[in-house]
Amino acid sequence: MIVTQPRTAEARDSTRLTVTYFLGYGLVGLLSAVLGPSMQTFLAMTGSPLRTLAILFTADAFGSVCGSLIAGRLLNRIGTHVQVAVGLVAVAVVLAAIPLLRWPVALAVLFWALGLAKTFVFVTVNTLLLWVRRAKVGPFINAADFFLGAGSLVMPLMIGLSITWTGDVRLAYWLVCGCAVALTLWVLRTRAPRPESEQRGRGGGRHYLMIGGVAVLLFLYVGAEISISGWLPSFVLLRGLTDDAATAAYFTSLFWVAVTVGRLLWVPFAQRLHPAVIVASSAAVCALAVALIVTNASSVAVVTAGVVTVGLGMSSIFPSAFAMLARRVEMTGMVSGVCLCAASLGAMFFPWLAGQALTTP
Repeated sequence: MIVTQPRTAEARDSTRLTVTYFLGYGLVGLLSAVLGPSMQTFLAMTGSPLRTLAILFTADAFGSVCGSLIAGRLLNRIGTHVQVAVGLVAVAVVLAAIPLLRWPVALAVLFWALGLAKTFVFVTVNTLLLWVRRAKVGPFINAADFFLGAGSLVMPLMIGLSITWTGDVRLAYWLVCGCAVALTLWVLRTRAPRPESEQRGRGGGRHYLMIGGVAVLLFLYVGAEISISGWLPSFVLLRGLTDDAATAAYFTSLFWVAVTVGRLLWVPFAQRLHPAVIVASSAAVCALAVALIVTNASSVAVVTAGVVTVGLGMSSIFPSAFAMLARRVEMTGMVSGVCLCAASLGAMFFPWLAGQALTTP
């Protein structure tokens, strides 16, 4: 009994912490999908043309780069759960203010701040989840990414209902603001895990080549993910698969549904297969599906099947990359921050490159 009880308490603490970080992932998912569905409201609010407000996407992505680097450097310099709480409070303040503004420059500044705050939270909870589950993190990070994807699916619905019921986006933004405040109080009541170096009884020991490889992988992956989701409706319209913008937008929804469902479907495989095997097989599936779409771009059935296949294939790459890293490297905030900074840079670069390729005759 004396030996079993501490283990039971430790398991209970691990479960509580894991659920907490899952909720953090879900909140980041909500925030990641907030801008696109709000754009038409912002156009009406500010009276600005679309080309002017397009800067909001760049501001959000640049804020994410800043947030990933700042969070990585600060981790362990203040309490880890205090750091999560600081990011969540910043999220709540920015979300409360955004629907009240009418000036494009002010909106750009706040979306930069939102990008910084949400990535600040994401880097921190991502690192803490890796600390809690350590080398067995594979299935847990897949499940966490399911919450991330679920948040991205729910937020557009919340914004749509807010616009339908109230005529603007305030209700949706302020509900998420309330969620951020509630999660802040929950986090501050929860005991943070010990740093991984203390758990393993060692420090340092970073494998810089491994970290660099995963950072490049995430740069390519997130760039591809954002490019596909952002430009898929335009691709469908340009290839004549439909002439209705709303129908074209459903292809993006289909892609994100496949990504979200795929993260759950990959959980049992993450328990049995090495993360490198999952990454390699997923990349091969995605490459074949993209080739199928490009070579049969006039067939609605083939493109639909290809979009679903790409989403299912891509869904495992992000969590498997971190699981692979956790097996070899001490997961510090800086390691997590560098990898997510590379991911944010991919989100800034590849959508622009894809747009140039798509619009070139």
